[in-house]
Amino acid sequence: IECIAPYEKYKWKNIGDMKDGVRSDNIQYATAFSPPYHLQSILRMQGHSKKGSSKTTNNTMIFIVLQGAVTVTLNGQLFTAKKGDSFFFPAQSTYDLSNEWEETVEMSLLQFHYQQEMCCVPVDPDSTLA
Repeated sequence: IECIAPYEKYKWKNIGDMKDGVRSDNIQYATAFSPPYHLQSILRMQGHSKKGSSKTTNNTMIFIVLQGAVTVTLNGQLFTAKKGDSFFFPAQSTYDLSNEWEETVEMSLLQFHYQQEMCCVPVDPDSTLA
């Protein structure tokens, strides 16, 4: 069955970069699914590690923090997301992720290719969609 990706079978890739001051195995990435125009994966960051500045180009990236906490820089703005929090990077955004704590942070990451401008619309916590 191709509609399930068991966690214990993920193939982790080391993507840390010494130019960002981290060993390659401090940042790891595993792909779960890759349907057309989408990519579902897991990003794992060891304590006291930094991904390094990147640009989303034509991809929108949606994160859910599964474990730990992460400091996020999005287009120069800084915020912290912890277990259970979600955030996203619109297309054409510059971002960085940093784990400033001891605990490993693990995030679910959905990327999709989007050709038009997308805006941030706050979700009303009292709505039926929240």
